[in-house]
Amino acid sequence: MKLVSYVNSFEDIKILKDAGYNEAILAPSLLSKIGTLKIDELNSLATKLNEEGIRPILEWDILMTETDFNMVKSHIGRIDFKNFTAIRIQDPGAVSYVQDNFPTIDIQLILESGAYHNYRSIEVWKKLLGERLKRVILSLELNKETIKEYIEKLGLEIEFLGVGRILLFYTPRKLVTPLFEEEKREYYQVNEIPVEVSASSEESAHKGFPVIENVHGTFMFNTKDHFILEYIDELKDIGLDFLRIDIRHIEDKSILKDVASLNDKFDSDFVQKVKDSYPGTVIRGFFHVNKSDVLFKKLKNQRIVRQDDNFVGEVIDVNKKNYIALIIKGRDVTLKLGDELSLLTPDGREKKVKINFLRNSQLLDIESAKSGDIVLIPHVSAISVKTMVYKLLT
Repeated sequence: MKLVSYVNSFEDIKILKDAGYNEAILAPSLLSKIGTLKIDELNSLATKLNEEGIRPILEWDILMTETDFNMVKSHIGRIDFKNFTAIRIQDPGAVSYVQDNFPTIDIQLILESGAYHNYRSIEVWKKLLGERLKRVILSLELNKETIKEYIEKLGLEIEFLGVGRILLFYTPRKLVTPLFEEEKREYYQVNEIPVEVSASSEESAHKGFPVIENVHGTFMFNTKDHFILEYIDELKDIGLDFLRIDIRHIEDKSILKDVASLNDKFDSDFVQKVKDSYPGTVIRGFFHVNKSDVLFKKLKNQRIVRQDDNFVGEVIDVNKKNYIALIIKGRDVTLKLGDELSLLTPDGREKKVKINFLRNSQLLDIESAKSGDIVLIPHVSAISVKTMVYKLLT
């Protein structure tokens, strides 16, 4: 299994060479989502990599509108493509452009997001690109068994992220600088300077999400980095071709040498040491076992999840000081005048009410109601839609 990482400086090249890497990704700000290299820097670093015997790979992973694409085309001629034998691409328009204009450059297709979790969708790309397609970069949402299957079937080089940030959200909109004071906002926008901040969620206790805004938009990452170095031997066993180490957000690059050492000879104690010294918290993602479904329960507000014991129904409308409307959803439930109810709100409060009037949806008084009916009961303060209603046993 080979290793690949990013280069942003001549010092990075020295580190990769000393660690034995034979490929390096160059990410220019013109073409890359979070790349920072100017074109002059890109050309210089690519030349140096070739001199050092390390294969430079150009990254073009931005998603583009027609306007963006025209802007890119007006500048792309400044890139010295003679330095590159491979290019990493995500946007279908960019794929077509490279096919037509750079017929000798190998295509490495980035399939980490979107609808590329099933084999057939990847196979379509293989048929479309033919011999030009040399490598696919697979999604982090695939587990070990799926990756193994794709390696066996595709007959292409397969790459997977070993260490690095996990992108959660992207928008072409600028979401960070509009919050700055005018002078500071203009400074960043006019000079096209990337800005990184930490964000928190208003809907949960989660905080510390790294957020980057640059000329391409706003990117939010998981609070934990992807880290599967403890499974290097398993990655080798399933035949993975390339393991990517993306630590551009980390100042200390010593982990690049550590990964190379683990790749040469795996040591469980050493990998634990590397993990413990990593500057941030990590997760293994879905690689070992795809348990994506276990997250669904965590995503739901358990206070509004139906519990069938004595379950009556759900509040669908509240008319302050007048009534609460609910739909009866419980099986074989009959609601009558005089019944006592417990109402559990989405924010965790419990209210109790005795039914001293019961009306149907035509506002007519009724004695009882059954499953499927919509009824009005006496109003209780602090009740909202989605409140769960249960019958109190007497």
